Amino acid sequence: MIEIGPATEYDIELAEGMGRLRQQLSARHDGSAISREIIEELIESPYHDILIAADDGKIVGMTIVSIVMATLDRNVYMEDLVVDSECRGKGVGGMLLDAVKEWGRAHNCRRLEFTSSSREKKEGAKGFYESHGAEVRETNAFRAELN
Repeated sequence: MIEIGPATEYDIELAEGMGRLRQQLSARHDGSAISREIIEELIESPYHDILIAADDGKIVGMTIVSIVMATLDRNVYMEDLVVDSECRGKGVGGMLLDAVKEWGRAHNCRRLEFTSSSREKKEGAKGFYESHGAEVRETNAFRAELN
């Protein structure tokens, strides 16, 4: 049975499970465990959480959620939503997305915002998000490296 909830403390299984999933999301990650420092910072922050999907204790999905403050309201921003390739098509992604929305409501957020790659291999993600009520916005997306 799939259970969704926030990570509450660092352990090596969490770090390794997150690293394995992050590799499935992006070839830029080598699959190594996520650092203890990053995990603990996310867990300890009142503005961030790691939401984990687990099946009998095995991590099968995750996402990072953050509160983004604006002058008139606050929004929840979702990053790195990923479901283990062996579990896709079983509703885990929808459960995680529902948990993100509930997390946002519990933190008095007005809307959910996120990006998804426009690469062809991510067309399934676009269909998934649209089927769960998200709409693609016409926008200029910018990024600037800080180092």
